[in-house]
Amino acid sequence: MIPRLTYRNPELVEWMDREDCDRQLLRNTYRYFPVINRLLSGWKTVYKQFIRPELSTTRSFRLLDVGSGGGDITRNLYTWAKKDGFRLDVTGTDPDSRALAFAGKRSTENLRFLHSDTCELIQKGKTYDFVVCNHVLHHLPDADVRPFLGALQQLATRRIICSDIERSQTGYLLFSLLTWPFFPNSFIRVDGLLSIRKSYTCEELRRVVPDHWSVHRQSPYRLLAICDIYDRS
Repeated sequence: MIPRLTYRNPELVEWMDREDCDRQLLRNTYRYFPVINRLLSGWKTVYKQFIRPELSTTRSFRLLDVGSGGGDITRNLYTWAKKDGFRLDVTGTDPDSRALAFAGKRSTENLRFLHSDTCELIQKGKTYDFVVCNHVLHHLPDADVRPFLGALQQLATRRIICSDIERSQTGYLLFSLLTWPFFPNSFIRVDGLLSIRKSYTCEELRRVVPDHWSVHRQSPYRLLAICDIYDRS
């Protein structure tokens, strides 16, 4: 039975976020993330539209991926910039040690993963040209969105990009059908459906972000919340 998605349900807990979840299913989920994100997350388009035009061949830039999880998007951003001839130093950070154990195996000199959160980075005085996050906003209650975005603003000196799912009855049905025969022995399908139920619609997200943030729709069933730091008065 497909639930009605009239309201978001941020109190739902995804299986992979549970401390007692099956570790093998969790590892399989991390392994499937590159596939599902390549198909649905749209980060290559985000990179081309909102990050690549800001880069330069004459100086280095720094990017922070908050809540980097399995690290595939973090690595992709580093790889795309490197292939385009830009120097982009990329850091992924996640407070979940299980995610760090999986993602950190592929760290390099200019691509690293930290077991940290935004508060720790702010206390250390860290700043980055770009701060991005994927699938973090839907985990937050409405009241926590602005404090979280405020923390990102303290870390960013150029642009912040938050990408997430847009809650939709059609999107829920399509994700349920298209993932049903794939991604076995993982949390991809069950947690994906929970994530959709926890997510914002475009208008809901516009109501909770600060006024100087913009919210855009991205296909398929995605939202981008963007803040240009240097444009703010």
